[in-house]
Amino acid sequence: MKDKTPKRRKIKSKKSEEFDPNDVASIKELTQKALTAILQNQLNNKSESRKNTESLASVIEEFLSTYIILGYSLDGTPVHIISAHNQQEADSLTTLVNKFINHSPIGDDE
Repeated sequence: MKDKTPKRRKIKSKKSEEFDPNDVASIKELTQKALTAILQNQLNNKSESRKNTESLASVIEEFLSTYIILGYSLDGTPVHIISAHNQQEADSLTTLVNKFINHSPIGDDE
């Protein structure tokens, strides 16, 4: 007895029209305006963030000669500022960071 499996029907493929946004001038213009607006907004946000970071650094420099700031901004962007003007200051910061990382608060009598 032969096993008769149903034959697949051939589906005729219809030629679909391909959409090319460059063909329509108004769509191309709207796309360019949207991209320009998005890029301009990102540029403004980055420059504003940079200004805020520079302002923070200048305020801290009034009180500290060398410092390291590590953290996150309110929007979740990582922020790191390092101020060391010569090799001795950089070495001092490295030593302080190592002491901070290796410091064990449990059982310390400091």
